[in-house]
Amino acid sequence: MNTQNEFTPKESLDVITSMIQQAKGNMQKNSFYFLLWGWTIAIANLGVFLLLKFTEVSNPYQMFFITIVAAIASIIYGIRQGREATVSTHLDSIYKWVWMGFGATCFIFWIFGKQIGWQLNPVIITLCAVPTFTSGALLKFKPLMFGGIAFWILGALCFLSNYETQFLLAAMAVTIGYIIPGYLLKRSE
Repeated sequence: MNTQNEFTPKESLDVITSMIQQAKGNMQKNSFYFLLWGWTIAIANLGVFLLLKFTEVSNPYQMFFITIVAAIASIIYGIRQGREATVSTHLDSIYKWVWMGFGATCFIFWIFGKQIGWQLNPVIITLCAVPTFTSGALLKFKPLMFGGIAFWILGALCFLSNYETQFLLAAMAVTIGYIIPGYLLKRSE
């Protein structure tokens, strides 16, 4: 390495590659979140779809209360991971803040859902594309990039579909966007 504070092009590339590999390694440990949220949202959406389609239940949307359990599990897991001091890169920080921003935005949509007639799936599924695709691009992990594209496509289809079908499309979106990449990340650990 140069003795001065200047990097050669090769040294700069090595540093960048090392940061990406470290961030990818850190993210592989976070496959838990993709699997937890993927399965939670898929089950909730499938549950609502089936209840709307085949029963007379007055409030099938209570299926989404399982997200509270997932949020608690995420917090507990995050605290435990934080105790295991891992090396954090600049990419890890970007990744974390992108997902925190996404979570805050989803929470705001949930709070004000009544103002849009509770038509949350088209909005949230389309919005899921941004952090998913961005994470895949940052980490050069194509399954997440494809997952982001799937969120855009299926989110657009949600806007064009009847209310019941939106829940089925949302379940498909999180399966393609979170569950499949989550298992691929877990396998690559």
